[in-house]
Amino acid sequence: MDDLNLDPIRQVRKTKLWAFAGIAWSLAVLLIAYSLTLEIALIQLMVVVLPAAAVAAIAVELAARWEARIHRRYAYPHRLGYELSRIHEFDRACQRAVELTGRWLDLHAVVIGWLSEDREEVLAVAAYGMPEGWTEIAPRLASRAFDLGDPRLSQLHPARRAAPVDHWFARFYPTDRVQYAALVSLDGAEGLVALVAPRNNPQIGDKRLLSALGLVMGLALDNCRLYEGQRANAQHFQELNRMKSDFLSTVSHELRTPLTSIMMAAEMLLEEEETRNPDSARGRLVRNIVKGASRLSSLVADLVAVSREDEFQPRLELEPMRLDDTVANSVAIVQPLLAAKRQTLEVQLDPGAGMARIDRLRFEQVLINLLSNAQRYSPPGGHVSVSTIRRDNEIIITVEDSGTGVAKGDAEKIFEPFYRGDRSGLGLGLAIAKSIVQLHNGRIWVEPGAVRGSRFCVSLPESPSQQDVDEVPPSLRRTVEANQRSG
Repeated sequence: MDDLNLDPIRQVRKTKLWAFAGIAWSLAVLLIAYSLTLEIALIQLMVVVLPAAAVAAIAVELAARWEARIHRRYAYPHRLGYELSRIHEFDRACQRAVELTGRWLDLHAVVIGWLSEDREEVLAVAAYGMPEGWTEIAPRLASRAFDLGDPRLSQLHPARRAAPVDHWFARFYPTDRVQYAALVSLDGAEGLVALVAPRNNPQIGDKRLLSALGLVMGLALDNCRLYEGQRANAQHFQELNRMKSDFLSTVSHELRTPLTSIMMAAEMLLEEEETRNPDSARGRLVRNIVKGASRLSSLVADLVAVSREDEFQPRLELEPMRLDDTVANSVAIVQPLLAAKRQTLEVQLDPGAGMARIDRLRFEQVLINLLSNAQRYSPPGGHVSVSTIRRDNEIIITVEDSGTGVAKGDAEKIFEPFYRGDRSGLGLGLAIAKSIVQLHNGRIWVEPGAVRGSRFCVSLPESPSQQDVDEVPPSLRRTVEANQRSG
């Protein structure tokens, strides 16, 4: 037999047997020694020694029973908890629990009943000593018959003893004694364990033992149930992630073909307009179309990258530059959208703001995203402003709109992938913007606007200008240049 299946208190029984053997051996030695040394007949010696030996045997028996009872109260729950901790499947853990409990307590049958989802019924989920397949046809018992709603309950006695016994055990064990113990978890009773034993079984009446077994069993089984739920959720999230990747791959593939046609047509129009009159209004509009299509191509490429990777981490080509041109290019692309809704745009650039090390194409993507959001969520005739300011060796770019603003609880969530709140779109724009800003060693956040709407802020570390590099000592200049090249 597997050592783990042996009775945890078998050592107490072995100790009692050794004690009886010691008494018998001592009795034999004393009888022989006294008979030889005192020349007293064995019958006379037995009259004197046997009562003492009987008293010693009774004392050993009582001590062994007391020790077994006390030891059993912590040995059985301890071993049961150890056994169940290695099992993560709820059904296997239930079956293991009833088998070990039945063997250790010498029971005829053990049944674990678990509360249903509505906590109105007790369902038999595992059985020991019952016919095979019995749990599938076992009747459901009303939980109110056991007062399972009391979270402090540790020992159960059914309100009407005959009803549960008749339903589960009367057919198979009509004369046996049935006892119930609550399976208690952190949130209260989660079920019960029913124990069936002959009426002369002393262990079935030890309420402290049954309560301890119910507590350990309830916690272990509830942990198994929670583990299975977490594993199912993890598998569900993996499936959702796969579906997300497939969806993004399909969308990006479907967008590439019409986008390529738009790019080719816009470039042909631009070439024709630049030949005729490069400064015409039509030429400026076509250039904006080309820039927008180019930006859209970059976004489609980002969709492909997001679908293939858990995190969006594009490769950047950093170089120190002022942000004025980057802001101007971003504003030029969004300007037609603002004009269509008769919105006004205010640009305030700090002439004292220094240089920042940025990837121009990627950082323009961030500004265009913020400006597009500001335009989209501002009402017709609204106002959008963009500004830069130098503060504590940082350059802060602010985009403020006059829309409805961002709810306080969504201030952090809107930067998570696929989180949209009450907004439209895929929920990728701000997530990609945050990734790009963080790759620039910067920060991005949102706060309420000065009057209404939202204010999105991007902070970038200031980079030394060329004049600053020329003014530093030669020993430090090489270090600054090397850091700029390494990014």
